[in-house]
Amino acid sequence: MKHQKLTHILTFLGIFLFSCVSTLSIAQYDDPVDSNSVAFQQELARQLRLQKLDKIKANDSIQSRVDAEVNKHRLEMLTREWWGLPTMREAARLDKARYERYDEYMEPLGLNKNRSNPIRYRGRSGIEDEQNLIVMGWHPHWQGDAYKTYNYKLLTHIAFHSYEVNPFTGSYNNFQAIYDFKYGDLIPTAHLDTCNVLLTVSSHGMMNNEIFFTSEPIVQDNLIDSLLSIVLSADADGIDINFEEVPVEYKLDFIKFVKELSFAMRETNSNYTITMTVPMHDPNNVYDLEALAAWVDYFVITGYNFHITESGLKKGPMAPLLAKDANVRGTHFRHIETMTLDSLLRVPYTIQNIVVLHSEEHIKLLTDSLHRYIQQLAASTTDDYNEYDLAEMLRVIRLSDTRRGDPLMNHPTIEGILRRTWCEVELLKDFKPGEPVKFFLFKPKWNVFDVKERDLFQRITTVTSKVDSSMFDLRALVEEYKKEIGEGYEASLIMALPYHGAVWNIRGEKDEFEGYLPYSEVRHLISVKRAKLYYDKATQSLKAIVSDTLGPSHEIFFDNSTSLGLKYDFTIEEGLGGIALWSLGADHSHQALWTELETAFATKRFWNTQANKYEKLKISKSNKVGYTIEYTMRRFRNLILATLFFVAIFIAISFIFSLLDWKVRDVLFYSGAFRIFYLVLFTVLVLVFGSYVGLFKNKMATFLIGTLLGILLTWIASTMVDKEHDKLP
Repeated sequence: MKHQKLTHILTFLGIFLFSCVSTLSIAQYDDPVDSNSVAFQQELARQLRLQKLDKIKANDSIQSRVDAEVNKHRLEMLTREWWGLPTMREAARLDKARYERYDEYMEPLGLNKNRSNPIRYRGRSGIEDEQNLIVMGWHPHWQGDAYKTYNYKLLTHIAFHSYEVNPFTGSYNNFQAIYDFKYGDLIPTAHLDTCNVLLTVSSHGMMNNEIFFTSEPIVQDNLIDSLLSIVLSADADGIDINFEEVPVEYKLDFIKFVKELSFAMRETNSNYTITMTVPMHDPNNVYDLEALAAWVDYFVITGYNFHITESGLKKGPMAPLLAKDANVRGTHFRHIETMTLDSLLRVPYTIQNIVVLHSEEHIKLLTDSLHRYIQQLAASTTDDYNEYDLAEMLRVIRLSDTRRGDPLMNHPTIEGILRRTWCEVELLKDFKPGEPVKFFLFKPKWNVFDVKERDLFQRITTVTSKVDSSMFDLRALVEEYKKEIGEGYEASLIMALPYHGAVWNIRGEKDEFEGYLPYSEVRHLISVKRAKLYYDKATQSLKAIVSDTLGPSHEIFFDNSTSLGLKYDFTIEEGLGGIALWSLGADHSHQALWTELETAFATKRFWNTQANKYEKLKISKSNKVGYTIEYTMRRFRNLILATLFFVAIFIAISFIFSLLDWKVRDVLFYSGAFRIFYLVLFTVLVLVFGSYVGLFKNKMATFLIGTLLGILLTWIASTMVDKEHDKLP
């Protein structure tokens, strides 16, 4: 009985103590901050983490694996830091920049990607066989049936991208792509216009290439047999080799593989074409052009993605082509468009030339009618224009008002006449040089750039021209590869250029690369988002700045028909074998890029009857000598001015001292030869001063005025000297 009472008492005491502890625990958290406060939530989260950590620590196997992974990560980070390698995050960003272009393009910035079907572009002009130029384009398998829109008359080769190598077996990873290549309509469609079709075999990344070249020899044999079987069954015309980031220790293995693949293809069909993509930077000469020149027909130089440097990612143009004279030359952007005359009167640009697309009878009737209505309706009748000059009458209509005070061009009668008349007009936008040159003898001519895209022509608001002479550009890249392949073999090099743009997020603390957009999406984005468009003459590229309600958010570096056309010309001038384009289909329904190809490669050739061959049309280097002198003077202008200043001081001092002798005075101011010298001197001084302050615009008028003023000043000085001389005893 006593035992039971003792048990009840102990139980009661236990309940009492538990209640006290619970009360104290509740009181501990019963402070002015409630349970929903930030501090409470943080403390609760910390307790939960500690509990989970205790559970993990309780399991030795789990803890050992965690410790091993942490130590492995730390060791890798320390190793990368020791050898100056990029971190995991930086490596991921580099991989994104290198290989994302081989995937379907990123989603547009807040825009609907799926729009209307592309328009089929079929030009009448084509590249002649005698021209011996390569115009190649890649068709990515994820572009689907976009190949139906290509103008194969402007292409010599099209490469299907791609046969993705499985490094363990030599087989392919993308079964649907190979099925489409073998059984689709791409090859028959291209062959209708005598365009050759290649199959691109791709292996990207050091790890994949290391696995491939360290596998058993049968893996490489499987790949060669598989490629040969696919090319034969599909009736293709060759292979395009695209192995990126081959480790230097496997250089010999890579060269041996290329030779064996080329030998197997040529043994089957000697007419097969073998091309190989080479990287922008190859410091270890892994892609040895000299060793592979006999085995590869064309080496495709990666001439884009210059923002991927050896030290990491750097915001900048995709394919810069430096123009060292950009800052001293003005810019004319020219756009040719077909429109009605009433639309022409409303364009805010300079009208350079008008061609009426009607018969002579229509033009005569048009000018007579406009002249009559101008006399009847204009507020003030004027006869200061040529009634047979359509351009002058349009200018009068644009600037005049009716007797009621309304714009004359808005009058229903005149508007109806103008709306029925079509014309081809040349529009101009002018931008002054960054550093205008005032010394007229060496004033460089302005650049004239043809812009085929009207939306881009309208959006160009600024021209930048600051030259970074240390920038690595296409010219330097070509020089490296021309030196490597040897003189006389430049035609084996092909320049690859981009049909896409690089997108950078500029809103964060550090500019971040976000991905790539095709040319069509860049144009759509500029139109919808009202982006500001900059043309960089120094690098011959474009930059679009996209903004929202918070300000600028993204920068897009890209090329259009204008900048690509200049790079096509550069390729021809350097004697390269042609161009390659990544990637076809990126233009969607826009025809400007196809038109530029036609302009650059189908119409810039002429038949030389004496030489009995097609020749390249040389691009004239107008004002080259004058510019060279002027550029040298501008570059060393401070040194030249300082030198001339001190020379002038010493000459002036010597001249003053020499005048103390009466014999010197008599010779200097009485000799006829010195009077002619004074005439020339005064003329040059007047010309230089007048040109520098902008008094003279016409060169002939400048010369005549300078000469007359020089004669006048010389005559005045001579008369004064003669009078003083007559006074002498």
